[in-house]
Amino acid sequence: MEDYELFNLDSTELYECISSAKIKLKNTNANYKELYRKLEKIKDKFPNIRGILEDEQHSELTLEESENLLKAINLYRNILQMEEHEIFFLGGKETYNFFKKIDILK
Repeated sequence: MEDYELFNLDSTELYECISSAKIKLKNTNANYKELYRKLEKIKDKFPNIRGILEDEQHSELTLEESENLLKAINLYRNILQMEEHEIFFLGGKETYNFFKKIDILK
């Protein structure tokens, strides 16, 4: 992965940097992979849930689908939390590098 300085990026480059951080998380974090696998398994088993989450389709759900939609939402929240954590620390690392670059830190 190419190194970027977050402070010198336009919005497209920033989006690519964040996407790269997410890909790195997906490739290196077993817990993240497992959450993602579970979410995909639910969406594969229940097409209505995939339609709701990915395409914003309205659907009437069975009780089983409703229960699994709640599970999928919780998995998605956990995935987002892990991504936000990764991006937060990416920002911290970049802040540290920026402060060193402008000689605030020695």
